[in-house]
This record gives sequence, structure tokens and C-alpha cells, in this order.
Amino acid sequence: MRIKEGINYFDNRFLMFELDKMANEYEKAGNEAIRMTLGKSELPVHPDIIKAILDAIQDFKKSALVFPAGLPELKEKLSQHYKKKHNLDISPENFIISVGTSTIFRNLFYLFLEKGDEVLLPHPYYSLYHFSALLAGAQIKYYKIDLDTMRLDKDSFKENFTPKTRLVVINSPGNPLGNILNWDELYYMDSVVNGQAPIINDEVYDNMCFEEQSPSVMELTDTKSVFITTNSFSKGYRMYSRRVGWCIVPDELVVPLTTIQDHTLLTTDPICQFAAVKALDYLDEVEYLRKLYKARRDYTVEQFEKVDGVRALQAEGSFYFTLDCEKFMKRKGIVSSLDLAIKIMEQKHVATVPGSDFGLPWTLRLSYSCHKYNEGIDRLVQFFNN
Repeated sequence: MRIKEGINYFDNRFLMFELDKMANEYEKAGNEAIRMTLGKSELPVHPDIIKAILDAIQDFKKSALVFPAGLPELKEKLSQHYKKKHNLDISPENFIISVGTSTIFRNLFYLFLEKGDEVLLPHPYYSLYHFSALLAGAQIKYYKIDLDTMRLDKDSFKENFTPKTRLVVINSPGNPLGNILNWDELYYMDSVVNGQAPIINDEVYDNMCFEEQSPSVMELTDTKSVFITTNSFSKGYRMYSRRVGWCIVPDELVVPLTTIQDHTLLTTDPICQFAAVKALDYLDEVEYLRKLYKARRDYTVEQFEKVDGVRALQAEGSFYFTLDCEKFMKRKGIVSSLDLAIKIMEQKHVATVPGSDFGLPWTLRLSYSCHKYNEGIDRLVQFFNN
């Protein structure tokens, strides 16, 4: 059987799921496992959101609705949300709803990239961007986020943006680093791109900022480039498995994206979309989660001050924390972040994510979203110190 060439699917596995599966096997065998893997909140959604799900299930007219680009009610509610949060007037028609943002990225990469075109991604990157580029047959180039300062490496952005660049991706707050791009950096990127390529900002963690709110690219003024925003209910609204995401696109992209979803999606589950409409009424729930995860970030920084050979990279937001384990790995002769994650799982029953998923093979990513997070940090400290 012949499949499309050019992608080594085994090497491009999402190792996060491999470690999460390993934790699941431990639990099935009766052992405890602390999962710092998925960006999936350990807390259930608000009872009123659950009620909205049940109401939609029991109302056939609601549960049978089919709108390939999203429920009009949800588009309107999102438009109102951006007006209230950012004082932006965005037409409901410019919101495209899908099953999370992963399919949106795949579709946008398909629309913009031909085989051999260049796409410029952040390094480190969320693996979705990397794999979507592979599927599109694009050439991948990277600009750096400085691990010491958590700032954009402007020189690397300028050097790697070429006449062949057809798409730029930014991610703020970032995954895995939790870095936040500031106004100066966003305007700098726009000045370099200068309208040559659309810029997609993945803002899925925009409501998980620990000190200062991250700027939205939708708030930029007098830009030369086209900006597209992606976001989701998976994180701050704790609807990870319900799979409702959205993008904000210019008028000329509404029909192409809708047509793709006409044929390949048909509809995002309307039951989940009605839950999303209700979720936008519970921003206090998002704020509670933000404060909880900020406290976990602070605990991580404090505890890893006691560890030699492992550097805690200060996160400004998101669901994640990154540990730089390079010195420890070299000292112990550990070759890969996968090997390190497996050793930790075997010895401490804590599941982490190998940094090679994000282009940082000497790091581990930790997700704040588990009930026994602080205990998991204590076990990691014991592992590295012993």
C-alpha cells in the first residue's frame, strides 16, 4: 500500500500522547500516576454549562442544527465578547467555528501553501504548526524565542523571513514556553512581513496571562499585513474534549474556509456550540483557573531553585512550564527527552512531555492541569536531586 511520501509518521508522533498512554497503563494496573501531559484542565465545567449541554441534547431542534461555519448564535456571542474585552467591532460573519483549532490550522495551511513554499514558525513551536506544514509540503523555517529573556529574537525573524515566505505563525502566550509577545515585537513582525504573507496568531492561551494581559493582534492598528486569530474554548473554559474553536479572518477568507468545512466537516457539534455560548457568560470561572495556575507556576519556580542542573524557564502565561534539563542529561548520559521522561515515569510515576515535541530535545514540558500538580513537582525535584 502506498501512502504520501515525505513524512516519517513514526518520527512525527506526538510524544505527549505516548507518555499519557503510559500513565494510563500504570493506572489500569492499579498504580498511581500524576499526569502533567495534556493541556486539559482537571476541573469540570460549570454546572450551568453542563445544563446547556443537556438542554441541547434534549431539544432535537438544537441538537440537529447544521451550520458548517458555526452556529449564528455563537458567532454573534463571540462578536459581543470581543467588543466587551477588546473594544473591537468584528462582524459575526468573520468568525469561523470548527472542532477546536487543529483543523483550522490544517485548513489555513492548505489554503496558503503550495509545495515548496516557505512557512515561518516560532522555535520552540507547538507541534500542530510543524505537522500542518509537513502535510502541506512546505519548507519550514524558524525564528527564535530567546530562552533566557523569553523575548523575540528579532534578528532570527528577519533573517528567516525570505521572498519565498508565504505564511507566518506566531503563538502568544506561547506553547510550550508561556512567553508573551509585546506590542513592539508584534509591530516589528508586521514591519518585516510588510504584507507579503498572512500572519496567524494562535491566541488560545490569551486568558491565561499571569502578570499582564497579552496583546491581541486584532488590536493592532495601521498594519501592513493580514492578521488571522485562532482561539478555543478548550483551555480557559475547560472544554477540552468538547472541541469548539474559532478563527477570525478577513472577508476574502470566509467563503474559502466555509467551503472547505462544507465538504470535510459539515458541522461542529451544535450541542457543544450551545455550551460554548453559555461558557462566555462565566468569565469568573476563567479567572479562577488563571489564579490557580499562576500559583502552580510560582510553586514550580520556587521548588526548582533547589535543583542543580535543571533550569526553570519563567512562564508568563499558558497552561505550561518548561524545564531546561540539558546539564542534567549530559551529566547522566541521557540522550533524549523521551528517555528522560520515561525514566521519570518509571521511577516517580509522573508523566511529563518530552521537549522534542516542540523542537527542544533537552527539555520537559509540564502541564499545570492536574489535581496533584504540587506533589508531582515535589517528586520531580526528588528525581533530579537524587
